[in-house]
Amino acid sequence: MQRRRLGGSTARLSLVLALSGSLVLAGAPVAAFADPASDLAAAREQLSQIGSEYQSLQQDLREVTAQVEETQTKILETTDQLESAQSLLASNISSDYKSGGAKLAQVILGATSFDDLISRVFYMDKVSTAQADAIDDVRTLKTQLEEQQSEQKQRLADAQAKVDEQAANQQAAQDLVNSLSEEVRQQLETEAESDESLASGIKSAEDAETGVSDRPITGNGNAGNSNGSSDSTNDSNNSGNTGTDTPSGGNDNTPTTPDPEPPASNDNTDNSGGSGSNGSSGGGSNGGSPNYSSPISYALAMEGQPYVWGGDSLADGGFDCSGLVVYAYSCIGVSLPHSSGSLMNYCKKYGYFTTDISQLQYGDLVFWSGHVAFYVGNGMVFGATTFGQPAGYGQIGWYGTPLGGGRP
Repeated sequence: MQRRRLGGSTARLSLVLALSGSLVLAGAPVAAFADPASDLAAAREQLSQIGSEYQSLQQDLREVTAQVEETQTKILETTDQLESAQSLLASNISSDYKSGGAKLAQVILGATSFDDLISRVFYMDKVSTAQADAIDDVRTLKTQLEEQQSEQKQRLADAQAKVDEQAANQQAAQDLVNSLSEEVRQQLETEAESDESLASGIKSAEDAETGVSDRPITGNGNAGNSNGSSDSTNDSNNSGNTGTDTPSGGNDNTPTTPDPEPPASNDNTDNSGGSGSNGSSGGGSNGGSPNYSSPISYALAMEGQPYVWGGDSLADGGFDCSGLVVYAYSCIGVSLPHSSGSLMNYCKKYGYFTTDISQLQYGDLVFWSGHVAFYVGNGMVFGATTFGQPAGYGQIGWYGTPLGGGRP
């Protein structure tokens, strides 16, 4: 997990101290610290424990977020297949209706010769078989879709449980930091420069300020939702529509004016992760000069926005990983599908795609199984990361081995 630069973070911790909370980490009661000499070791141990749990929770959240995205992709694919099967069934039924039902007696009486009779019976059988197959396809796909939607609901419930755990972890970290003397806090900040778990514990306390983990997982639930269609049983199916509430947030879709982008870099990609604290370095070996009309400009302007499943606009109150990409490209007039899998296929079919990550330019998309983000150079990416975390920078290795990257 990436460590934030903690030098000079006293101001941030001062903000933390301005807040107070009542939740504490189960099994890790927060003690009051007064004597720096005797209490530093105890504070270090507790904060490191909280930090280790925080790292684990964030990893779990990234994994469940990827699972939610993968299930959503399956839902979209099944919905498309279902609509095709429904269309074929409707076409066959329409053809049968226009022909008057194709009764066997009519077929026999209408035959002009024995060969004509054989042809009519053969055709009638083929039409009947096609209808039966289409009906069977519809039933199978509808069952698959219902199972996938049920699975999606469970994934979202799992994510909510992890977000709740993360909120408790952040509160425990904040309570612990509140109990420390200024001298102990400064010593811990210094040690955190070389202690990842300790740094994560302090980061958890700082993240308690944002309140992102207190945001319920609802979203608009319509990521990539097509208009859909109803079959002959009038049982409509909306793509992945498991969310029930629309979160509060922005009330318009006016693109935020992007901040200036960092200059391109000539450094080669470092897949092990960059050393910068905010990942805002330039592009890779082929990086060009970015400009205000590039999608990543609009994506970067959304830093700090909450993760909202299915969100692809400010009106949704936040973004999911593919939704942020859809939003950024919509700001320059480009319409894209809303799922990481669909976006990757779109790049392969209509744009540029490579499995060689070192060839990516600043602002290109990077794809993993169930995740997508913008490449910002030096082994860093920017995007909507996971439930309970705001949009921001991260290391490319956080999400596993990339499948590739490119641009639409």
